[in-house]
Amino acid sequence: MKKNTTVTYGVMCLAFGLVFLTGCDLLGLGPKKQEEQKKQPVTTVAAVPVAQSSQEAPGPIPGDVLVRIGKWTLTTQEFNNRLGLLKQQLPAFKENDPNSKNAVLEELVRQQLLVKEADDTDIGNTKEIKDAVEDFRKTLLVQEIASRLTKDVMATEEDARVYYEANKDKMAEPVTWNVRQIVVGDEAAAKGILVQVLQGGDFAQIAQAQSKGTNAAEGGKIKPFMTGRAPFDAMQTAIFNLEVGGVSGVFKGPEGYYIVKVDSKTGGTVKPFADLKKELIYDLTMQKQQEVLLKHLKELAEKNKPEYNKELIEQAVGKVSSN
Repeated sequence: MKKNTTVTYGVMCLAFGLVFLTGCDLLGLGPKKQEEQKKQPVTTVAAVPVAQSSQEAPGPIPGDVLVRIGKWTLTTQEFNNRLGLLKQQLPAFKENDPNSKNAVLEELVRQQLLVKEADDTDIGNTKEIKDAVEDFRKTLLVQEIASRLTKDVMATEEDARVYYEANKDKMAEPVTWNVRQIVVGDEAAAKGILVQVLQGGDFAQIAQAQSKGTNAAEGGKIKPFMTGRAPFDAMQTAIFNLEVGGVSGVFKGPEGYYIVKVDSKTGGTVKPFADLKKELIYDLTMQKQQEVLLKHLKELAEKNKPEYNKELIEQAVGKVSSN
């Protein structure tokens, strides 16, 4: 799915505590604005105070321009576009509120004043800035190529339904177990207690009287846990096929020999397809798009044949496990 990449690059604080996520295009610094600026004649000038910038753009301010700082302008349409992008990022933003709109306008002006000072003082030519700009450029290019490759790659409802039917067991809600345990020091004693339980003895009372577990006073009741998160693996194995009221055999654990009883368990039901359809379509779309990208990358690697200095890489990265 192609995403709007112009609203995902940065974080900016507005005046009066207004904080919002935005993109460089929203602030007038993105690719579109840069292209407009490239069309302007470029001259090299000495550093000058920002207040002198009006000399660079003589003549009356155009009718559709809200603000002009040197050669940079912000038109009404551009400002409204930026408000719209901001609303997409923060639904609670009041795009029609005069105070909110003015706060955005003031922040855009402040930022451009700082940007112009950076341009005038040649800060933009430092290695750090150039490296950051190049990294940003690469990110944009990668996003654009990925978007073009995957723009028509979408999972369908039928794809989702087929996956749902084939993987119902994996989509069940987690089971939460409520279990009691009896713990004793030797296997023979545990087997004797198991006989008592199977003959109708009350599990909780026997736990109180004979278990050496820390929860014996509570009738051996342990904290509820979900499937796969039992206190230890042997317990999970022991209860896996037990129904409510079921009692396990004797098994060894960290504190001795155990017997467990399932008091109750909840969950384990599978949500209907209608409840999962949207999520499944999204996940399968991401999977399909990833497959397209990986296939394309494999083709590029075969075509361009990257050369690796394995010894140097191992020194720089470390030894990678071959899992």
